[in-house]
Amino acid sequence: MSYLVIARKWRPQTFEEVVGQHHVTRTLQNAVLSGRVAHAYLFTGARGVGKTSVARILARSLNCESGPSTTPCNACSNCREITQGNAVDVLEIDGASNRGIDNIRELKETVRYRPAKSRYKIYIIDEVHMLTTEAFNALLKTLEEPPEHVVFIFATTEPHKIPATILSRCQRFDFRRIPAELLLKQLKEISGREDVRLSDDVLFAIAREADGSMRDAQSLLEQLLAFSGEGLSDEEILDVLGVVDRRSVHKVGSAILAGDVQTCLEVVGDLYRRGIDSRRFCQQLCDHFRNLLVAVLDVDGRAPELRLPEEEDRFLREQAAKTTSESLYLYLQLLLKGEEDIRRSSTPRIALEMLLLRMTQMPALESIDALIGRISDLERRLEAKAAAVPSAGTRNPAPQAPAASPVVWGIEKAGNEVAEALPPRPADPVHEPVADCREDPPASIDPADMVQRWPGFLGRLEASNGILAAKLGQSRIAGVAGRTVELEVLEVFEDHFKDPAVLAELDTSACQYFGQSFEWVIRKSAPKGASENRQQGRRSRSNPKRSAMEHPAVLQALEILGGELVEIRRLKADRKGTGD
Repeated sequence: MSYLVIARKWRPQTFEEVVGQHHVTRTLQNAVLSGRVAHAYLFTGARGVGKTSVARILARSLNCESGPSTTPCNACSNCREITQGNAVDVLEIDGASNRGIDNIRELKETVRYRPAKSRYKIYIIDEVHMLTTEAFNALLKTLEEPPEHVVFIFATTEPHKIPATILSRCQRFDFRRIPAELLLKQLKEISGREDVRLSDDVLFAIAREADGSMRDAQSLLEQLLAFSGEGLSDEEILDVLGVVDRRSVHKVGSAILAGDVQTCLEVVGDLYRRGIDSRRFCQQLCDHFRNLLVAVLDVDGRAPELRLPEEEDRFLREQAAKTTSESLYLYLQLLLKGEEDIRRSSTPRIALEMLLLRMTQMPALESIDALIGRISDLERRLEAKAAAVPSAGTRNPAPQAPAASPVVWGIEKAGNEVAEALPPRPADPVHEPVADCREDPPASIDPADMVQRWPGFLGRLEASNGILAAKLGQSRIAGVAGRTVELEVLEVFEDHFKDPAVLAELDTSACQYFGQSFEWVIRKSAPKGASENRQQGRRSRSNPKRSAMEHPAVLQALEILGGELVEIRRLKADRKGTGD
């Protein structure tokens, strides 16, 4: 007999031998036992997970001479013919080659005939999504009401391409990707029966590279057995297979955390020499940092997602202690974006190098809780240091303002025991009082100094009360005696400034700016001279908008009505020349 590859030699022959699809095999076994066999099944899933194998096992279970049975004998003529693929009553059709409406018409003609020697006539259509729309429409009626002796089994890797009318007439079973640990167990069993000794690291690398596909794993193992090198290291064996070894991934991961640029460049050069796909390596590196993140967040050390060999798991735990989850989040974002850039790039090697170099230069991040803890520790140290400094020898030392939380502009991540004191922020030009100015003893203020600082006070007041600032802008300080300030205001504002609430607000603002309280004396200003009126008239003509905004009547109207100045128009004289 000619040589059979491992994928065919170790194809499962019973439901119990199917790996990783217990939810499908259990349901089909119960259906056979209870006699609830549907007339159409749809098997969906990734490549190499057992769709066609389960379809053949179901066909043998239904047509076994000692059945129907959940465990076909695999010895009768029907079972042997189905296994060899030459059974008359079990037709395996390739959907990609027989996708037209004419092929479906031929199938409909053969459906009405009863099976030659079996209980059921079974049609297994692989890659059924390749059928045309016309072919699916031609199959609808037969699929909905087939003869009682006909069973359809469809298999596809792309169920979204199948019309909803077909899906509604089938029992759908979704095959899952086979976990790496089950693939590893099956590879160990196959290599043991083939009398081949391979390390767990090599088998685990094959299982990881298969990405949940049993057929891919068996094909890689077949290639390794065909090589049959003696005395070769694991790296050389994986180099022959073109599989990304985990040591290269771990080496780059450690170099990124340590900021080692040279190591990253050396590994990329080695991958390029070996012909390893840069995008595949980036995917493996992304998986590594994902495992690191799970290990960092796994406080108990029992994460179910980390089912790795003991040596790799120990290495992962050591690396997790050297980084934080915030840094790993950033690394994963860069890797996911970089994988897409590598796929699109015409120079994938350079794209991979630039990605790794950028990751090595990323600053280490800390969590908010850690920063708050460091700031609190810094506050305690500063308070303790301030308490240890002896007080000055003055009789009445100046009272100190309450200590505020220090503003930390930057914290070095290195484990310094004591953070250096930071320089103070620039002083605010506005004079702020250090205590309640109303409780200070009476003091006098230099009139010239107050007049000089009066425009600054009005600018500060404008931010909180623009109307009051505008009215004060039309007023002036007539004199200052001790803590008494004589304020000269326009006649229209006299009653307003004599309001106790307005005086209280004025005094509060002045107290905050000048650092002391005043007693305000309000009197109306004297009428302006003719020259001043003419000068005011020239300013009004040159800037009518400003004149209108500063006009006492306008300010009074804005305050009373709560409005705002929208538009200014010049009044026109009437046609007789007597207008205002």
